Amino acid sequence: MNPAVISFIIYTAILAAIGIWSYRIVEKVPITKYEQEFYAAGRGLGGIVVAMIIAGGLASAGTFIAGPGMCYAYGYSWVLINNDQIFMNLLLLAPIGIMVGLVARRVNAITYLDMFRARYESKAIVVLLAILVTVFLLPYMGTQFVGAARVISQMTGMGYFTSLALGSVVVLIYCVLGGMRGTSLATLLQGIVITIGCIMLFIGTVSYAGGFQKSTEAIASLDMKFLSPTMDGEFPPMFALSLALMSGFFIVGMPHAMLGALTYKNTRALKRGIWLGAILVFIWTTLLCLAGAMARAIIPDLAVPDEIAPWLAMNVMPKAFGGIVLAGIVAGIQTTVAAMAIIITSSIAKNLLKEIKPAVSGKEMKVASRVTMTGCLSIAIAVALFQPQLIQWIIFFSIGGLVSATFGPILLGMHWKRGNKWGTIASILWGTVIYGLAYTVVPQLKVWGTHPSFISVLTSIIVYVIVSLVTAKPSERVVWTFWGEPRLRYK
Repeated sequence: MNPAVISFIIYTAILAAIGIWSYRIVEKVPITKYEQEFYAAGRGLGGIVVAMIIAGGLASAGTFIAGPGMCYAYGYSWVLINNDQIFMNLLLLAPIGIMVGLVARRVNAITYLDMFRARYESKAIVVLLAILVTVFLLPYMGTQFVGAARVISQMTGMGYFTSLALGSVVVLIYCVLGGMRGTSLATLLQGIVITIGCIMLFIGTVSYAGGFQKSTEAIASLDMKFLSPTMDGEFPPMFALSLALMSGFFIVGMPHAMLGALTYKNTRALKRGIWLGAILVFIWTTLLCLAGAMARAIIPDLAVPDEIAPWLAMNVMPKAFGGIVLAGIVAGIQTTVAAMAIIITSSIAKNLLKEIKPAVSGKEMKVASRVTMTGCLSIAIAVALFQPQLIQWIIFFSIGGLVSATFGPILLGMHWKRGNKWGTIASILWGTVIYGLAYTVVPQLKVWGTHPSFISVLTSIIVYVIVSLVTAKPSERVVWTFWGEPRLRYK
C-alpha cells in the first residue's frame, strides 16, 4: 500500500478514536451541564488549544487549498494579499476577547448568539442572525469538503466522490459525538500535523524548484505578471486593501472565530492564544502561499489551481512525508468544518429552538444538537458535490456576508454602551442588503474597485451608530452586566 495512504489512515483512525473517547466524556456529564460541555468544552480550554481553535477555524481550506491555488493562478500578488490574515488571532481576541470571556461567565453564555442575546435583549436579533449564520456558513463548509476531497483524491487515486465520503465521515464522528470537547482535542492534534506539514511542503518545493532565484527566473520566462504585486493591475491597491480589511480586521465579526473567546480558561490562556495563534497562521499562510507561487515554475499548466498543494505533496517529497503533509492539509480543513458545525448547531438547536420553545428540556436539547449537526454537515457535503474550481471566491463571499452583518454590532457593542437592539437590527439588515446588492444588481456599490464587504461594513457601522443614538438607551441590566456599573453614566 502507498506509504502516503498508510500515514493518512493512521491519522484518521486517531481522530475517530478522539471522537469516541470524547463521546464517552460528554455522555457522563449531567444533563443540566450538557450544553456547556457540548458547545464550550466546560469553558476550560488552555492557551494552546484556544490558539488552535481560532487559527484553525479561520485558516480554512482558503489557506490550505485555495491559498496556494490562488497563488499558483495569480502569482506573487496573491502571496501579498493572503498574508493580511496573519494577525487575525490578535485582531479577534484583543478587541473583544476579555469582554466576551467575562460576560460569558456572568450570564452563562456558551454560544455565539448567547452573547447577542445578553447584549441586546432581543429575540428578533437572535432569529435573524441564526438564519444569516446558517445561510452563509453552509456554502463555506461545503468548500471545506471540496478541498478535503481533492486532497484525498490526489493522495489515494480514488475518485472525487469516494474521497468526499471518506473525508466527511471522520468529521461527523468527532463533531456529532464529541461536540466542542471532541473538536478541541482533534484541533490540538490537527494543529501539530498542519504545522509540520506546511514546513515540510515548503522545504520540498524550494528544493525541487532549485531555489528562489531559479524558480523566479522560470516564472518570469512564462509571464512577468506572475511577479507583479498587482497582477498587472488585475488586483488594484484599493481592492487589495478591502480584502486585507475583510480577512484581517473585519474578521472580528466571524461567528466561528468567537469560539476561542467563549471557551478560554483564564486571561493567561487568552494571551497565549493571541501570540501563539499569530505564529501559527504566519507559518501556515506564508509557507503555503510561497509554495503555491513557486509551483508555477515546476508545473506551469495544472488544470485545476486548487489542486496544486496536494500535487506538490505527492510529487516533490518522499511518499511517506507527502502523506503527513496531506494529512495536515486535511486536518486544517476539518478544523474549520468542526468550528462551523458547532456554530450552526448552537445557533439553530440551542438559540433558535429556545426562542421558539423556551421550556425545551435538556434531553430534547441533546437530541436536537446532534440531529442539527448531522443535518448541517450533510447539507454542506451535498454542496461539495458541485465541485467549484476556485473555492476562494466562495469563501470570500461567505466571509463578506457575515462580517457585513455582524462587525458593527460585535465590535461597537462590546465597547460602546449606547449601542442598542434597534441599531443592531438596522445594521444587520443594512449591511446584508447592501452586500447583496453590490454582489448582484448594483455593482457600482463596489466603490474604488473594492470588495463588496468594504462599503457594506463601513455603512452598516454608520447605521448602527445613528439608529442607536435616536432610539432608547439599553437597560441598566445590560450596562451592569457588560461594564459593571449600577447606573447609566453616558449621555
